[in-house]
Amino acid sequence: MNFDKVKESYVENLGLCEVPKSNDALMEDGKGHLVFVEFKNGYMDRQKQFAVRKKIYDSVLIFSDITSQGISSIRKITDYILVYNESANAGNPERKKNKKDYVQPSVSFDSFAKKISSFAKEEYVCFGVKIFENYCFRSVHTYTEQEFALYLSSLPNKSSTFAPEIS
Repeated sequence: MNFDKVKESYVENLGLCEVPKSNDALMEDGKGHLVFVEFKNGYMDRQKQFAVRKKIYDSVLIFSDITSQGISSIRKITDYILVYNESANAGNPERKKNKKDYVQPSVSFDSFAKKISSFAKEEYVCFGVKIFENYCFRSVHTYTEQEFALYLSSLPNKSSTFAPEIS
């Protein structure tokens, strides 16, 4: 389901001076777990990474309020996936002048880190979202578009299509 629409409905009568952010989608994985999904097409600079974190917090709070469940209940049944554009994060030709806002991306490093993590039987998670694992979510993943397609094809209920737009 489009979680942005859920958020819009949720805030409609709250009279907020600032509308909360939300993840793009909430889906059921066919194994009894819910999965928040955020799609990021562009380069993931520090500002976008912060925005993703805000979306996570806001989405969990909205979900908690709607379902009347506390974080400990949500954590047991909910996963998180950030789907990112691998080529957009392979390098940014328009480096910001303020170097503290620039994180040097490296497809080679990510590939190496994924391989090393697999030896440790752990999954490599990019962009600092791993901090939400065992805190807000049961598990946290960062997938390229191809890895996400592979994940979707591995789900037990393949009859339902899931193709929201990448923002």
